Amino acid sequence: MRELRSVREDHGRGNQQIETANPLMVERAPAVDQTRVMRMLRITIAETVSEQRWTLEGRLVQPWISELESTWRKTENARRERKCVVDLKGVTSIDKNGENALAALSKEGAELIATGCYTRHLVYKIKEKNRIVSS
Repeated sequence: MRELRSVREDHGRGNQQIETANPLMVERAPAVDQTRVMRMLRITIAETVSEQRWTLEGRLVQPWISELESTWRKTENARRERKCVVDLKGVTSIDKNGENALAALSKEGAELIATGCYTRHLVYKIKEKNRIVSS
């Protein structure tokens, strides 16, 4: 059994203390709250005069896709005449239904922003598909 050690800073003093973890407590399941957060989708909408920015964090899978689509419909009037940006940087996974939902948002004028390799590829495919359809 290996010993786990962590460094803890003494707040405000800059001193570091090394504490040894109890070997019996090393392997444990994450807290219930941590588990739930990882399985959800957080939707944050920030509005300015010229833009509505949606920040998505978590998993873009059912049942959260239904919530995303419902929120999209509810904010349609507030979105008129403004640029809409959907930031996908915090999305951890997307299933086929999530891909379809993003394609629908893009088709309605949302600009999709992505950073991860898979998510960037997905956004590229959606843009190409929309370009071909509109030609």
